[in-house]
Amino acid sequence: MLNKNFLIITPTFNEKDNIENFLYEVIDIGLSVLVVDDNSPDGTSEIVKRMKKNNSNIHLITREKKLGLGSAYRDGFNWFIKSDYSHCIEMDTDFSHTFRDLKKILSEITNYDLVIGSRYIDGGGSTGWDKKRKMLSKYANKFAKKLLNSEINDLTSGFRSYSKTALISSKYESTVANGYGFQIEMANRIENKNLKILEVPITFEERRLGESKMSLKISIEAFILLLKLRIK
Repeated sequence: MLNKNFLIITPTFNEKDNIENFLYEVIDIGLSVLVVDDNSPDGTSEIVKRMKKNNSNIHLITREKKLGLGSAYRDGFNWFIKSDYSHCIEMDTDFSHTFRDLKKILSEITNYDLVIGSRYIDGGGSTGWDKKRKMLSKYANKFAKKLLNSEINDLTSGFRSYSKTALISSKYESTVANGYGFQIEMANRIENKNLKILEVPITFEERRLGESKMSLKISIEAFILLLKLRIK
């Protein structure tokens, strides 16, 4: 397995406290990375540009304004589809997704069209969350799984890999969600195509630095999306 065939895509907005260390970690394991930055006012993209000068495995898309997670991944996927990489990996810049768990995804990446880092299978979990947040996430995923008649336990996980075949088949460009509902939308499309899917256990760790992008608006968007997917 050659890591040079795989591309990490990471959306950023005000991640100056994390981005440099994150990029060094990516470089150390021989992967390439595409940063999709929503014109962060804290100078995130300037750090990426500086590091990019010395490493051809670092790529950057700078967008005009904050457009959301789903929109960032759609732009990232467009870039990936045109590239020579065989698989891409969604991964957060804030170290809530660990490089230890990334190895689990990489070990299966060429065997499946979609590999999901799951908090809700044996060996998976989360740290740094209070009991209320853990219960909300757990039962939201159970609800989504039941509503969509899905075999996937962690539909909202943002730590996952896609084959190029999976993305093309999913017609990702027509997805509409911009929050974590985007992850549900993508998983649902790929599952409905009967492509090969695997969940591997991960431990989600609360971000080290910076502020969470989660909001009530994002949660409402995901709930409405679920109802639409169920009716469809």
